[in-house]
Amino acid sequence: MPAPKRKTGLLRLIELAGTKKWWLFASMALAVVATLVQFAPTIIVYQIIRELAAHATDLSGVDRDLLWRLGWISLGAVGVFGLLLYTSSMLSHIAAFNILYEIRITLAEKLPQLSMGYFTNTASGKIKKVLSEDVEQIELFVAHHIPDITSAVVFPLLVIGYLFVVDWRLALAALIPFPIAIALMFKVMLSAESKRLYHEYHSALEKMNSAVVEYVRGMPVVKVFGTDKESFRRFKETVIAYRDWAQQMSRSYSTIYPALLTAASSSLMFIVPVAVWLLYRADDPNALIPTVLFFTLIGGGFFFPLLKLTFMAGLLGQISMGVERIDAILDEAEVPEHDSGRQPSDATITFENVAFAYDQSSILQGVSFRASPGTVTALVGPSGAGKTTIGLLTARFWDVQSGAIRIGGVDIRELKLETLMEHVSFVFQDGLLFFDTIEANIRMGNSTATMDEVIAAATAAQCHAFIERLPNGYKTLVGEGGTYLSGGEQQRIGIARAILKGAPIVVLDEATAYADPENEGQILAALARLIQNKTVLIIAHRLSTITQADQILVVNEGQIVERGTHPELVAAQGLYRRMWDTYARARQWTLAPQGAASQ
Repeated sequence: MPAPKRKTGLLRLIELAGTKKWWLFASMALAVVATLVQFAPTIIVYQIIRELAAHATDLSGVDRDLLWRLGWISLGAVGVFGLLLYTSSMLSHIAAFNILYEIRITLAEKLPQLSMGYFTNTASGKIKKVLSEDVEQIELFVAHHIPDITSAVVFPLLVIGYLFVVDWRLALAALIPFPIAIALMFKVMLSAESKRLYHEYHSALEKMNSAVVEYVRGMPVVKVFGTDKESFRRFKETVIAYRDWAQQMSRSYSTIYPALLTAASSSLMFIVPVAVWLLYRADDPNALIPTVLFFTLIGGGFFFPLLKLTFMAGLLGQISMGVERIDAILDEAEVPEHDSGRQPSDATITFENVAFAYDQSSILQGVSFRASPGTVTALVGPSGAGKTTIGLLTARFWDVQSGAIRIGGVDIRELKLETLMEHVSFVFQDGLLFFDTIEANIRMGNSTATMDEVIAAATAAQCHAFIERLPNGYKTLVGEGGTYLSGGEQQRIGIARAILKGAPIVVLDEATAYADPENEGQILAALARLIQNKTVLIIAHRLSTITQADQILVVNEGQIVERGTHPELVAAQGLYRRMWDTYARARQWTLAPQGAASQ
């Protein structure tokens, strides 16, 4: 049975609001009440016209007390309208902030359930745009435009209803251009062609904005390498593409908008002839004059509030696109979780004839090995051979197509993700830190750890000393991505995090790849503490760091082509020996003039 079709636009936005949508409904309800109060002066104007017309020949007979009462009522209505509109606006802001919270929490809960394949295939900037810009646009729309849209719809309906109460014949005359105006409105806002234009227009705008950011951020590289013309050409192309779409939209609506404005303001063209005819046929024309005056004053502009909707069509299209992007994330398939209730008997890692493909491209084929507790298994091989994939599959970042990966005899697909993560720690190359205190970054390994345990982990990771030298010690904020710390310092904090977690399996993605000699020594000392009595997988780039590994697996084109210890593999004269010889020659290379190098 096919899945039910999702709502779109505002209806889908209300769905995404979840339980917070009642704040939105409360704001809309108050906006309706405010519009009713706003309509009161219109009725009062009609009553005043009737009173004055009734005593047109002798104004001394006008009921002045009635006029004063009507005036005070009108003034009071203005005050009440302002109060109601203010309250409606406050509620819409509360609704907006609650909806923003609800959507972001929903997305934040969804993202960890997705496979690593999604993040590999989706630019982080695109995800950031959804979580930040799209959600903010929705918040601004709900906070500032929902009361306006509600009033824009309700007010014309109230006017039309009252016009029929006053005189149904003139009301019908006033509504003659109404179907034309509504049809043009729908063409502007809801037609497939209009949606396509708005979608492509905003896509062009986004591409131009991205090009602007890339051009500005890349300016140092552009200037150093003298590629300003080429870089500017790409930037210029996106600006031209945006201009072309803007011009196409302008041409598309160049006839519709004038026609819409003409239809919306043409009621008087039909009211006046009908009014003249009614006055001519009336037994008492004087009695009809107040009604004609009222229709002349009100009937010509009652449709204009609805025009706000057409002017918001672009914003509505942008919000709809944002909602679509949110749904695109929410519709992504999650990593299936099957809790068999089984627990790993130990920290043994077993790959059994594992095959894995991504985007129909084969990455691994027939990979089998066993890594026992207390041993170090190194994965080496050319770039793109599949080393990192093996490490990531251990933590079920993806599911394998065939074969099985077991921890302690249990297929990792049968473990709860929480249980699996308790057994595995990662130390990545980039040592990612979050914009928070150093203590909080270390405590991510174990949120319930005491401060003494945090300090002990930092000490073991060779970073306690430099942390103590910082102005606020462990309370020091590190910049986004750890930008206020050196690469080696960031890496050691990442190791402290893993030490604090205390997982029995550790996956190291060459933690010393970008370290200077001084930091490398400290990082190696930290790693020595981390891997004690653990099952360790090392994804190695520097072969010198894994010569003491218990087993080395040589990966090439997605297969394990060699395995053994360092002496065994060097003696085997295979791929590992060639890699080792290349590595040894590279270590002897120096930056010197050709003549000097040859001496």
